[in-house]
Amino acid sequence: MAGAGTVLDATPYAMWNNIASTALGEQKFQIGASYSLWQPSFSSNNVAAVAGYGRVTKFMTISAGVKYFSYPSMDITDGTTGVVTGTFAPMELQAGIGLGFKVLPILSLGVNVNYVHSDIGGPKKGGAVAGDFGAMLDLKFLRVGLTAANIGSKLNYGGASSYNLPANVKLGVGTVQNFGDDKKHGIAVNLQGGMTFEQSAFFAELGAQYVFNDLFRVGVGYHYGDQDKLVAGSYASVGAGIKLLGISVNAAYLIGLSENSPIGNTFSVGLGYSF
Repeated sequence: MAGAGTVLDATPYAMWNNIASTALGEQKFQIGASYSLWQPSFSSNNVAAVAGYGRVTKFMTISAGVKYFSYPSMDITDGTTGVVTGTFAPMELQAGIGLGFKVLPILSLGVNVNYVHSDIGGPKKGGAVAGDFGAMLDLKFLRVGLTAANIGSKLNYGGASSYNLPANVKLGVGTVQNFGDDKKHGIAVNLQGGMTFEQSAFFAELGAQYVFNDLFRVGVGYHYGDQDKLVAGSYASVGAGIKLLGISVNAAYLIGLSENSPIGNTFSVGLGYSF
C-alpha cells in the first residue's frame, strides 16, 4: 500500500511499520521472510528480511527482525594509477528487537531497538544504534497511528564525518469496513503523512485494500515524495496475497511516476505463517 503502514493490521514485519499494532491485534504469533529487488532500473539492490513476533502475555508482544541489503559490485582502483585491483560489494545489515504493550483495550504502544552495520569498502565499517517508537489507537470505525523511526546515533566509518540515519515521523489514519454475508468482504483505506528530520522533506501515502474472507487480498497505493529531497520521489504500488491454513504468500510491485524514477520496477515477494 505504498508504505502506508502506520495503521495496518499487524504483519510479521510490523516492527518496521508500527510495532504497536502487534499488541493491539489478536494474533498470537506471526513470522515471515521476504525478498525484494530494489531499484532494478537504477542499481539492482537486493533486500532480504526475516521478522516476526509472538504474544507472551495478553497485553505484551516481543518482536525481532533482521534485514540485509546488498548493493552491486564496485571496482577497487589503485589510488595513484587508476588501475582496477579488485571488486567490492557494499552491504548493510539491520537487526532489532522490540516490545509492544496494550495499555488500554483501544490503545497500544511499542518500541524497537535496532543495530545498523554498514560496510562500504573503506578501512573501517560503520555502526549505529537507533530506536523506533509507535502508538496505535483503534476506535473500531477509525484507527490512528503515530511512529517515529531511526532516532539514534550517527554512522561513522572512522573519519571526521558522521552520517545521520534516515530519521522520520509519520501520522496515519485509516478505517476497515466489513460487509456482505457473514462479513466476508472487507475494505481498508489508509492515509498517512510524514516528515524526514534531516532534509525536512514532506511525504504522504494513500492505500486501499480489498480482502475476501481473510483468504485473498489485493491492494493499491500512492506515495508522494519530493524527488529533489527524497531519492524515491513519487510512485504507485500494486500488491496481492493469499492465505491458507495460516500460510500466506504475498507480492508487491512499485511503479515509478517520473521518467527517471529510481524506484520503478521494484518488486518484492514474501512467505509467512501465523496463528
